[in-house]
Amino acid sequence: MRLLVVSDLYPPASLGGYEITASEVTQALRERGHDVWVLTTDAGASKAAPAEQRVARALRSRRGTTPSALGLPREGGRQFHDRRAANRLLVEARPDAVFQWNVGGISHRALARLMNGPVPNVVYVFGDWPLRKFRAAHDLDPWASIFVPRPEPRWRGTARSALAALAPLSGVSAHAEVLRFDHFEFGSRFMMDLFHQGGLVAARSERLIYYGLFGDYARAAAEPAVRRDAPTRKLLFVGRLWEAKGPHTIIEALGLLHQRGEHDFALTIAGPEEHPDYAATLRRRCDELGVTAQVRWAGAVPRDALLALYRRHDAIVFPSVYDEPFGIVQLEAMAAGCAVVGTGTGGSAEILEPEVNALVFQAGDPADLARQVTRLAAEPSLAERLREAGKRTVRERFLGGRMVNEIEAHLAEIVARVGQ
Repeated sequence: MRLLVVSDLYPPASLGGYEITASEVTQALRERGHDVWVLTTDAGASKAAPAEQRVARALRSRRGTTPSALGLPREGGRQFHDRRAANRLLVEARPDAVFQWNVGGISHRALARLMNGPVPNVVYVFGDWPLRKFRAAHDLDPWASIFVPRPEPRWRGTARSALAALAPLSGVSAHAEVLRFDHFEFGSRFMMDLFHQGGLVAARSERLIYYGLFGDYARAAAEPAVRRDAPTRKLLFVGRLWEAKGPHTIIEALGLLHQRGEHDFALTIAGPEEHPDYAATLRRRCDELGVTAQVRWAGAVPRDALLALYRRHDAIVFPSVYDEPFGIVQLEAMAAGCAVVGTGTGGSAEILEPEVNALVFQAGDPADLARQVTRLAAEPSLAERLREAGKRTVRERFLGGRMVNEIEAHLAEIVARVGQ
């Protein structure tokens, strides 16, 4: 098959599991003999970097930009450039299908060119960007949003109408284009249900295809769990420092343990500080609770160093307070031999089996979290049982080979249907 993979970010540029998974699946499909091209943005691109085979960083990144009428020429230029870039790669790659991942930050006009043409589109859903675009096309088409009528002084409305009339001179219409969703592959049952409840159903087919671990993580899952003599007291958080991810809950739990005289729990926080004010609040709270000496701030850890980081810790805490689409970190930790303590929100509940392969606590409840980590420290046999069950969970349900088998079969079915 000839495929065009589309992703807002593509490694080495990444924010998390969505784009990393896109690259892993792309590589696996190439190894199986498929001709796979990649279209992505210039985010993180370096002119000094060597050319990548069949990876076009041709779209202009929209991250951190807010279009306005005053920036009309520049925004029009971006829209025009991206649509032409998408069209150019469609001609060059001649794909049998367009396979989309996290494209929430890509120009709406480029997406319309990729999704509304004769080539079938397939979306692997690990986030809610298709649902958001479906619900509010104008709000999420930054170009068209400039021209949407709104309560304002008459002179501004007149100016907005005039700009809308002039917009086609930039080569792009001022009207939003509704995106066509042909096929969905959902990374969790939770996301599938969320889309159906929101009224978004793929036009032609849907599949539930769980994420799977590749490479070193898959090999680690095959290894027996290492028995540990010391109590489970080295805790780890991996993820973006963002309030919805819940790292504050772990710090509050450490504070409760500290008050009870439990001073030997240690926490490593590994992840990019995308929200500096929130990170500063976490540090201040550590000082207030007297646990600063127990917390190590590791920052963003390179992916090739993460497996070793997991192995140096006894347990991973996954404290998300929002509905996670899935929860790759939990699987990575299980494969590495960490016990998992999580909230089980959203799609992450499809990984966790309470008291079997993980301990579960109420989201946002530091007292409940403190109880669970205390149990792990007090009951070594419980911790070992969870570690062994976690590895078994990965081996039986969440390996990359199974994921690629299912994706490949679905794509082949779609392509064959087009040829009939």
